[in-house]
Amino acid sequence: MLQWKHMLRPQFTSAVLLAAVLAGVLSGLEMPAAIAQRPAVTTAQASTAIAQDLLRLVNAERQRVNAPPLVLNEKLTTAAQRHSQDMATSRRMSHTGSDGSTMRSRIDATQYRWSTIGENVAMGQPTAAAVMSAWMSSPGHRQNILNPAFTELGIGQANGGGRLYWTQVFARPL
Repeated sequence: MLQWKHMLRPQFTSAVLLAAVLAGVLSGLEMPAAIAQRPAVTTAQASTAIAQDLLRLVNAERQRVNAPPLVLNEKLTTAAQRHSQDMATSRRMSHTGSDGSTMRSRIDATQYRWSTIGENVAMGQPTAAAVMSAWMSSPGHRQNILNPAFTELGIGQANGGGRLYWTQVFARPL
């Protein structure tokens, strides 16, 4: 399985690496102004970029079968992120949380009122494109992604032991 320590958008990678090298290796020297003025990429920004990338990939697949596009939902994203973090912490991929939680209980805990729900989980894929490819190659996961009954999506991703743990939570509100 591939291991990936950090998920950053490609345009940020060289700036972050250069800044780290300059800060760690050349401490005491002044950082070039062009690099110093670039904003740092936070974990939240990287996660938002990953979620947007995955949403784009999901909606491209849905468009191929004339299913309506999904929109990100904050409560579903909270449920997905909590589950990804739990899987990363316990270092096990499952639809059941380490505390016995289920997809339903995790979504209900966010106060999201739903009429139908679904969940995809994965472990080890280093990018949004790689996890989408894996999910689209699996009939059950593919069915969730393409299900026209779903209108909203939550996306979670967390690193545990050098592996990424992914969660998609699909729903239609009441």
